[in-house]
Amino acid sequence: MPTVQQFIRQDGVRQIVTGSILILFMAFFVISMIFIRQAGLLINAIYSLAFGLAGFAVFRSGWEDYISAKNYEDFTEDTTYETVPVFPQRMYIGHEHSATYQATLYDMGGQSYSEIKKNTSFDIKLFRPFVALFSGDSLLPASYNLNIGDKQVYKIDKKGGFKWRGYVHQPERGVVAYTSQEKESGKMIFRYLQGDQCRWQAEGDSLIGHFEVKDDKGKLWAVAKRNAIPMEAADRFSNMSGYLVEWKVRKEVPYSLLAFLFLIQTQTNV
Repeated sequence: MPTVQQFIRQDGVRQIVTGSILILFMAFFVISMIFIRQAGLLINAIYSLAFGLAGFAVFRSGWEDYISAKNYEDFTEDTTYETVPVFPQRMYIGHEHSATYQATLYDMGGQSYSEIKKNTSFDIKLFRPFVALFSGDSLLPASYNLNIGDKQVYKIDKKGGFKWRGYVHQPERGVVAYTSQEKESGKMIFRYLQGDQCRWQAEGDSLIGHFEVKDDKGKLWAVAKRNAIPMEAADRFSNMSGYLVEWKVRKEVPYSLLAFLFLIQTQTNV
């Protein structure tokens, strides 16, 4: 099994390549501005700015990962044994369109149970609409804090590039898990891996966006439905991007499962 250092170095190379490609797209639109009429200048300027900002962000993140990979220790055991005592049967994990840099797990009444907030130095409000052109997929890297109440439980890193991967850090301990995404037999499969053990798996149709979330023993814990609007709270969640979560096991929900659901959310929506 590859080490954390090898994974991070691979992510660094992938992000450098992705950033370079985006910067080339920016250069194409900048050069094409010389040959087009005035009516097309604004569109080209918007696209060149979007590709440029995204490209430099991904390239910088990849370079930093490649250089810092040697400083990472290998996977450590997750000693976060706390659980959420009980959840409502139906909840919603998502974000408002104007707040793409965070996500929250709500009950149908709008009460927050958990949230992630983005930590990034590349966060200039003026540039958000341009960078948001790429926010619906895995191209852009991001770092989040996962909070339950006032307590930070995990730090979550989502690496950018054409292949998505996320890492879960336990404070003061290091990387305790990573996530992967693959297509198998026409289905999309997300995995939450602790070392070489698959702790959680979400499997479903990527077009429909319905995923069954199971543990390592095959027990069904939840069904997540992308952008499904709950009838009982349609007004509250109709303007949000995210997942309707229907819990099959509501009691003693591990924090690691919440980290997994938030990582899936960031890959598809944030």
